[in-house]
Amino acid sequence: MSMLHFIYNPRAGHGAAARARAVIEPMLRDIPHAFHETFQEKHAVALTRALRPDGDMLDVVAMGGDGSLHEVLNGLADPARTRLGLIPCGSGNDFASAAGIPSDPAAALRLILEGRAKYTDYMECSGVRGINAIGTGIDVDILRRYARMKVLRSSLAYLFSLITTVMTYVPRRFRDVTGTAPVTHEAFIACAGNGRSFGGGIPICPDAVVDDGLLDVVIVDGIRKSAIPAAFLKLMRGRVADLPTAQTDRRPALKIASDSPMPVQIDGEIYEDLPFDVRVVHDVLRVYRP
Repeated sequence: MSMLHFIYNPRAGHGAAARARAVIEPMLRDIPHAFHETFQEKHAVALTRALRPDGDMLDVVAMGGDGSLHEVLNGLADPARTRLGLIPCGSGNDFASAAGIPSDPAAALRLILEGRAKYTDYMECSGVRGINAIGTGIDVDILRRYARMKVLRSSLAYLFSLITTVMTYVPRRFRDVTGTAPVTHEAFIACAGNGRSFGGGIPICPDAVVDDGLLDVVIVDGIRKSAIPAAFLKLMRGRVADLPTAQTDRRPALKIASDSPMPVQIDGEIYEDLPFDVRVVHDVLRVYRP
């Protein structure tokens, strides 16, 4: 194996990344490796961008949650010459769950040391890469409410943000312009998934496959206030497709147009002025996974 570069966020998961490092570092005594510590937002992008392949390939490992993985992915100079590993230790590890990567740090490292990197899809939205989920609509408002919470950052806090936002959210008008005939929606959410869940386990795209070359697309139009509790239960049980206003399909791209700005969330990170133009990138990036 070539040099292993660990992009390491010591604050991820309320210190879980620091504890994970203490577990895996003794396992690396005979493996060429380096830890590159991040100190601020977007620092992982710059650290990853500065790395160079050892021979033909770059082996880089993200230590953190979906946000850390998102930054490392966007720092890759050449995804086609990268083998990407993940030690899940963030507050949200949704992509790791979809890809079957163990939550135990030692097991996740053994997967890297003893396994092989497999082709794994990622997404591009107007030049920004994502690997788990890209959405617009209510998910952006949920993330904003969650970011304002001062006391607790956890899956339970995200769930609370989701419930309170759903009860007050006003559906927004946009057009799905992916095909030749635009389709207008008054929607709560439009999501393109490569992973199956977001927000620490909420199954928005429960049947997504990380290497099938397709996006799992979910668009949920407006729901009557009285029907919201039942709709919420279906979402939490992974039955979003059963909602009467939900439209689901698989396709290689999703493009949305709106008369007013609609911020986009990519792997939980909010982008204010990014056009929602998503495509899947297939058989380019390799990820260490079962």
